[in-house]
Amino acid sequence: MVALETLLVQGKSIPYRRGSVPVSDCLLDPQNPRIQFLVGQKAGNATQTELDGLIWEKDTVKALAQSIQQNGGVYEAIIVQRTGEQYLVREGNCRTVSARHLLDQYPNDSRFMTIPAMIFDSDLTEEDLAVLLADMHVSGKIRWDAYEQAKHIADLYHVYGKTYDWLGNHLRLSKSKINEMLLAHAATKEFLQHHPEPVNVRKFSFFHELMKKRDLREQFKEDPEFKQKFHKWLAEGKLTDAKQVRNLPAILESADAAAALDKTGIDDASRVLIKNDPSLESDLFQAVKRASEQLRKAPASEIQDLKGGNPQKIIMIRDLSRAIEDLYTLAGMQK
Repeated sequence: MVALETLLVQGKSIPYRRGSVPVSDCLLDPQNPRIQFLVGQKAGNATQTELDGLIWEKDTVKALAQSIQQNGGVYEAIIVQRTGEQYLVREGNCRTVSARHLLDQYPNDSRFMTIPAMIFDSDLTEEDLAVLLADMHVSGKIRWDAYEQAKHIADLYHVYGKTYDWLGNHLRLSKSKINEMLLAHAATKEFLQHHPEPVNVRKFSFFHELMKKRDLREQFKEDPEFKQKFHKWLAEGKLTDAKQVRNLPAILESADAAAALDKTGIDDASRVLIKNDPSLESDLFQAVKRASEQLRKAPASEIQDLKGGNPQKIIMIRDLSRAIEDLYTLAGMQK
């Protein structure tokens, strides 16, 4: 009999055993955040066979299987919980699916028949597991993607009643970061209710960018029409990269650019902006714009220095004037 070990979670010592479990006796956990990220909301209603197929079709899981094959098996222990004669995989579902498919390909290869595991009984509660997974994949070395982290933070907050102080201290996150993650997860969840395709889980990054900007965050909260438009832009592919959300304030300030975004998408909206403001695309005209703004609001002390004959400052102003004259000449421009 393998000796019991203990794991300290939330001040409790929870017993478990280390051992190897048969791959054929492992059950996938549809509530695992990693699975929900990979296969979306289908996870909750899928059978074990369907769940396996949905996970296996992901390129990242196939790549994991190739790595496991090259390494001669799974070496990092998964976390399982006994359920009758089987084991519910609480952490390590992708490794489990990879091992299953390797065993299908090599049915007599003992390297893929079992997986090393930390085996828990009923002592491991759902809350304990949530805290443990947070330690491993939110604040730990092997971090989940942003959506998975946000969903887990939302579960800790809404389901298990963890406070901002607890989340901040335990996960080493600022309160503003926690708030961004909670708001972005809630917004993504609402979007998925209307657009439940698994791939749309990845739209989280757009909502995360939106929640980072106070003006957009407030507009999304207070203006139903803006929320509806934002959903439409995502659903119709008018926004194609989360970083584009950072340009929305400038686009929305221009009626022409906003109309272009609504009609054809972000690329045309950006072209409208650049046509009206070349500094958005050109380093030269960005410098010209910045210099013009600074010259218009030149402080009295600088003007007084020029009046007083400060030689170096006068040279710089003359050089600027000559450079502008040269550009006029090269471009054949009339003053």
